[in-house]
Amino acid sequence: MTYSVCMDTKKDQWIIQLKKGVFELAILLLVRKKAMYGYELTHRLNQVPMFTLAEGSIYPILKRMVNKNWIESYWQDSEEGPRRKYYQITQEGQEVVQQRMNDYKDLYQALEFLKEGKNE
Repeated sequence: MTYSVCMDTKKDQWIIQLKKGVFELAILLLVRKKAMYGYELTHRLNQVPMFTLAEGSIYPILKRMVNKNWIESYWQDSEEGPRRKYYQITQEGQEVVQQRMNDYKDLYQALEFLKEGKNE
């Protein structure tokens, strides 16, 4: 049996799956601070290299999050053009943020524990 290690993170399926798993959390963290529209969210995410997202890719994620009642949307007129659909966090979304951040911290601490070899 042969295993290969891919160090190119653009092709590494592990990092792709890891990023997919935290996109929702990243969006919740952003809309927790203030309501944002889709393009604005994409722009903010793209400022962090780990969260680069193609234009338009965010909308299926946002729809899924609305369906889960983690965020809600509303339309607002814009002075720069057509009206925009804004997204804001719900109470359930607040709870998801808290739980997932706790889970993330626990997972990180577990990996640090293993890295340091403290389980030997």
